[in-house]
Amino acid sequence: MKIVKASGVIEEFDKNKIINTVIKAGASKELAENIANQVGKEIKPGTTTKQILNRTLNLLKSKPEIAARYDLKRAIMNLGPHGFLFEEYISQILQAYGYKTKTDQILKGKNVSHEIDVIASKDKISIIEAKYHNLLGTYTHTKVALYSYARFLDLKTNSKNKIDESWIITNTKCTNRAIEYSKGVGQRIISWNYPRKENLQELIEKKDLYPITIYKTISNPIKEKLFRAGIVLAKDLSSHNLEELKNKTGLDEKILQKIIDETKKICIKC
Repeated sequence: MKIVKASGVIEEFDKNKIINTVIKAGASKELAENIANQVGKEIKPGTTTKQILNRTLNLLKSKPEIAARYDLKRAIMNLGPHGFLFEEYISQILQAYGYKTKTDQILKGKNVSHEIDVIASKDKISIIEAKYHNLLGTYTHTKVALYSYARFLDLKTNSKNKIDESWIITNTKCTNRAIEYSKGVGQRIISWNYPRKENLQELIEKKDLYPITIYKTISNPIKEKLFRAGIVLAKDLSSHNLEELKNKTGLDEKILQKIIDETKKICIKC
């Protein structure tokens, strides 16, 4: 049966994709197979991947913690319309892997100054273009790879800038041309499912680095208060006691306790 991806590409429906993703979200193999079989029965020619996602989430409503992890991609897209929260989110993911990071930096190149989303340092110092998209099916194209590397070259010519490499990190996918260009010039790309190992999805799931937008039962105004308090990762809520969170966020204790309880279900390693 042919289905339509968010990008408009038509492909054959593969229930194994649902099974594997639902299992990764924490479901048993039996539950994942039951859901995939049910979704498969309802597929018609022209069914969209968004409809499949929504139906799968509906079938997971008795397991809200699994549903939340399954819908990770949309949770990241809900970080905000402008992308500055995505930069902070990427910064905190990298910190969890041992990097020291700075966000929203301005560096002077040979010719012009450049705004840098994230600077990460460990063995090397890397400048990072955090390319955020808030629509499913949106790709990061070659022009992003081109201007990211051109910016790196301009900055390298200024001896005051101690930088070693250029990265692109995006929450969707990159085109093949963007990947091939970046390979050719030695620019690193981390996208939703690229590279095969240590892609963005894997980096998040490996250490339970879910954004607070993953919560399904918490209103946007409450999430905004958490953001303003500097809380971007859901698991960070487990590192504060109730009184600290109340003082930091101004939220009611009952609301905070509900959030903490949900965090413990979503974040397996919290």
